[in-house]
Amino acid sequence: MSARRLERSLTVEPDPAAVRTARDFVYRTCTAAGLDDDTCSSAVLLSSELVTNAFMHGRSQARVRVVADPTSLRVEVGDDNSRHPAAQEEDADALDGRGMVIVNLVARSWGVADDPYGKVVWFELDGPPTG
Repeated sequence: MSARRLERSLTVEPDPAAVRTARDFVYRTCTAAGLDDDTCSSAVLLSSELVTNAFMHGRSQARVRVVADPTSLRVEVGDDNSRHPAAQEEDADALDGRGMVIVNLVARSWGVADDPYGKVVWFELDGPPTG
């Protein structure tokens, strides 16, 4: 399969098993776009965090959108809660709260946009350099 730009969307229900569905969807889209395995694996990790946050804090479906080509990737996860997430201070004793810290460390950039249904949290990754 040749490398190309892809834009795909998926909506998953707020069920713990659906996180796996979202991860598989992101991985398949990344590989179909021609991204390397390291970038695809990072995208899966970060997508898993955002989808889990959508279920836990948004208490709604997660709307996943992936835009990928061989050199870059953008993943967006929307939910029905308008409250914006923030990277928390690291707390070794906390049972949760590390998701956005991980996103902040791994992603080239990330942010939050309001939308008519709540919010969309997004991140971007670079693929391998071409040349």
